[in-house]
Amino acid sequence: MNEGLFGREDAVTVVRDLMERGGGAVAVGDPGVGKSSLMKAATQLARRQGRRVLSVTPTQFEQGLPFAGLAELMSRFPEGAERELPGPQRHALAVALQRAEPTEGEVDALAVPLAVRGLLTQLCESEPVALLIDDLQWLDQASIGSLGFALRGVFAEPHRLSVLVATRPDPDTGTDLIRCLAEPRHEFVLRPLADWAIGQLLRARLGPRWTPPMSAGVARASGGNPFLALEIARASDHGRVQVPPSLTELLRERVAQLTEDTREVLLLASAAGRLTVTQVRGIVEEARLLPALEAAADAGVATVGAGSVIGFTHPLLASAVYDAATPAERRRAHRVLAETLEDLVERARHRSRSITVPDEVVAADLERAAELSRSRGAQQLAGELLEGAALATPSDMDASLGRWLRAVDTYSDAGDAVTARAALCKGSGLATSPEQQAEVLIRRIRLAEDIPAARSLAEQAFQLAPTGSEAHAELLCTLAAICRMQGDGTRALELARTAVTEAAAVKRLDVQLNALMEQLSAELLWGAGRPQQSLRDIEQLAGTANLPATLLAFLRSFFMPWNDPAAEKHARDGIAWAVDAGRYGDLSMLYISLILVLIRLSKVREAQAALQEAARSGAWAAATRDWSAASSSQEDMAYILVTAYAGDLDLARERARHAAARPQIQASTYWRGGFLAQLGFVETSARNWQAALEPLRELAEIFASTEMVDLEALLWGVDYADAALQVGASEDVEAAISILRRQGSAGRPEATVAADRCQAMLTAARGNVDDALSALREITEQPGSECPFEAARSRLALGQVYRRAGYKGMASQTLKAAAGAFEELGIPRWAERAWDEAGRVGLHPTLGALTATEHRVAELVASGRSNQETAAELFMSVKTVEANLTRIYRKLSVRSRTELANHLNTAT
Repeated sequence: MNEGLFGREDAVTVVRDLMERGGGAVAVGDPGVGKSSLMKAATQLARRQGRRVLSVTPTQFEQGLPFAGLAELMSRFPEGAERELPGPQRHALAVALQRAEPTEGEVDALAVPLAVRGLLTQLCESEPVALLIDDLQWLDQASIGSLGFALRGVFAEPHRLSVLVATRPDPDTGTDLIRCLAEPRHEFVLRPLADWAIGQLLRARLGPRWTPPMSAGVARASGGNPFLALEIARASDHGRVQVPPSLTELLRERVAQLTEDTREVLLLASAAGRLTVTQVRGIVEEARLLPALEAAADAGVATVGAGSVIGFTHPLLASAVYDAATPAERRRAHRVLAETLEDLVERARHRSRSITVPDEVVAADLERAAELSRSRGAQQLAGELLEGAALATPSDMDASLGRWLRAVDTYSDAGDAVTARAALCKGSGLATSPEQQAEVLIRRIRLAEDIPAARSLAEQAFQLAPTGSEAHAELLCTLAAICRMQGDGTRALELARTAVTEAAAVKRLDVQLNALMEQLSAELLWGAGRPQQSLRDIEQLAGTANLPATLLAFLRSFFMPWNDPAAEKHARDGIAWAVDAGRYGDLSMLYISLILVLIRLSKVREAQAALQEAARSGAWAAATRDWSAASSSQEDMAYILVTAYAGDLDLARERARHAAARPQIQASTYWRGGFLAQLGFVETSARNWQAALEPLRELAEIFASTEMVDLEALLWGVDYADAALQVGASEDVEAAISILRRQGSAGRPEATVAADRCQAMLTAARGNVDDALSALREITEQPGSECPFEAARSRLALGQVYRRAGYKGMASQTLKAAAGAFEELGIPRWAERAWDEAGRVGLHPTLGALTATEHRVAELVASGRSNQETAAELFMSVKTVEANLTRIYRKLSVRSRTELANHLNTAT
């Protein structure tokens, strides 16, 4: 048993199992209860299992150091591990760890997290890994964000990674990282030790004289806290326990016993968080320094470790040294550190703690440190530094407000809306002029949680912002977006056009570009204006402003017709450019565009691959829960689209329902409409006709009330007509046809073809099958007028009408052709529907319905081979054999191996 772990058998069992099987665990306990001792035991257990140990032990005084925890973690990786990373990630990591200077501009916020994920994945593939994080409550936010992101997406076998986190019992501590731990995840509490365990601990650490009777008093006095028990025992006089009022008092007394020089050196170390002997030599002369360090080691308070870093034997002792100093002594320590340390961020932090009144020099230092932190990718810290700069600003209210607003923007960019709102509340009182108040309201709009709140704030700000100002132009663009999402197309278009003009006048190219994109979106959704001209204007502006290629790649793919031969290439080129340039924040819009393009082209398998690639690349990581719901909904939309077409309807349905029910989505006509369309497609694919009609009727009402004509080229009207035909709701069918025709008139010719198909099906349902057949044959004989999936649906419709008309041979042939087309496209649920329709024709199924692979599987199974034997002979997996058998049974209308064998014998 390891020292300090007496009475912790349950915890050790959990940790041992964790190191054997992988997964995650969280140990929760009060200060001094033994978390660090458990971590030492975990290190030993991990090494016995052959795991490489990556350990992080942050201190309270390192919280303000950007990527301090990550720097410690990286020192545990094999030397040169980062060489395999993509260039932008490798550079971003080097900048974050201060191994390289920042280049012009900021490091993309996702570059460092992606680098950490890549390194962890790479290491786990080469050897099993144990990641140990002690005192999570002290880990800096930049490291928490990077590790949390990495742990969500380490692409390695689960047993290859074990993660153990120790933290204090605070529900708000490190929750973002804890919920990212791999499954299976365990959480356990380290409770006070029993008296016998305290006795064994004292005897192991302090000698045999601590017999059970003597240790009982210490156990009671410590309340079962092992660290406190050891401190009490050390402070006692020959076993007579004299208990101080608290652990704080006890530690203060222990610190007071140190020499003055020792306290001075240790105060510098605790204030700095991480200080080397070399750095201290620039402050304390050698004759005093070495004896001070020796005294600290003799007292068991601090030692010099790897890299000549002065480290405390327990985090509580570092806090005790700092707390024992007077305020004046602390300020002096920070002032000395500010004059000694090389890093600009550290100097600024220490200088801010050395003053008692506002100081513009300090404020300016903090502001420069914030910019440096942003350039390193530590946005959260940059926000904190800007807050400090605002508080340190002496009397210039405008300068102070500007720093507060930049802090708010920085927190927002980091995805921390809660802290951004808090900072805005602190600084908003400094806004006195109408334009300043408008700027405050603009931030509140960005941080609003729903569209009604955002619109109310935008209307207020619009009244305050002077016409012709930058704020006025920005608000015009924001209101245009809100109106578009709420279904007010006329006003959205009017506001967007005005925003374009005003933004150009004040030379805000970014606002002008956003306004043009709002204009283009409104024109397409409502079939108004000149969208092609708007697109050309955007391309011209993007070229003039030298904007990133990713934006043009998005525009040239997302807004293009389904059969544009260059759309897919534009999206893929944009993704490649973003990755090469390290612009990971652009990946979300590019991947949603690529997936939409692939689905429109009916390339379902490629869309599945793109969805997986997006997850690996971190494309959805920047998603936030803002009022627009855009970033947080793109992943949902992509996931639903792909899984629905690929046939996993249960997962697609669950996600679509969840997304459509979110308050943000409920308040957005645009996004709710998109998810209703997807839910309708899911239920139509499942042939749940009534369930499909419910969302599609609601969507039809939205289109009627808003006069929308398009929804990102989704042909949801086809599903509406299909479901309505199945239940005999002819009025719904006519409404669906009308919607498709309006969509076609607005520039979607494929919608007109779909409307003709639906009209033909309605004609057949009313008894005029000859006219319906003529119309459907004409549609199916026009290659390229529809995407492959819709073309297969047209064949399905033709086969259905052939069957209705009694043309069994033509019906069977057409329906089987439709089924084959669906199968080739990778859309299994629609293939099943076509095969089921073919089975209703009444013709005896033939072997011609089987593919070559299915024919070979059928022959082997019919001859008596097992699934395993068939798989081995055909060099395929058992699951593949089972999937082929399912299709074979359906196509040949047989239910067992015996029936299959009889069918094959009869056929031959």
